[in-house]
Amino acid sequence: MLNRASIRPLHLAEIDDIASLAKSIWREHHTKFITDAQIEYMLSGKYTLEDLQPFIGAPDRWFDVLRVDNAICGFLRCIQTSSHQLKLSEVYVSRAQRGRGLGGLLLARAESLAKDIGCKSIFLYVNRRNDVPIATYERAGFASKGEQVFDIGGGFVMEDLLMEKLLHEA
Repeated sequence: MLNRASIRPLHLAEIDDIASLAKSIWREHHTKFITDAQIEYMLSGKYTLEDLQPFIGAPDRWFDVLRVDNAICGFLRCIQTSSHQLKLSEVYVSRAQRGRGLGGLLLARAESLAKDIGCKSIFLYVNRRNDVPIATYERAGFASKGEQVFDIGGGFVMEDLLMEKLLHEA
């Protein structure tokens, strides 16, 4: 499976496919711990040209697309937040491709990006009830740094776990 996988930067022509994949993943997976109304609120304005165009060719942010047999099946979004930290905003793999090591491939890509720009750590926020990704992040070397609650507007909050992975120099 992994030998048929590729990761490369987003092309503008892929935005509609990314939006469709993301919305399907959110609606299938996130309903376990947040309401449909919150999902729709959080999706509004995401995965649009305005949202993703700033990632094209930028030196401090990445939106990379995962393909297997040339079909889009996942992506990652990350932003350099300081000279020493990379924020991993999103890592998603389609339901049909989960459990095949592809999430680990995306995490390895984020780690490679972070090391290439001299970051000493990667951090992320994940819903504190999202057990499967939390376990995946722990296996990849991320550790919990505590819980945080964010008011995201619209009467909604995010109840997240902050996780961080310290990077070691090669």
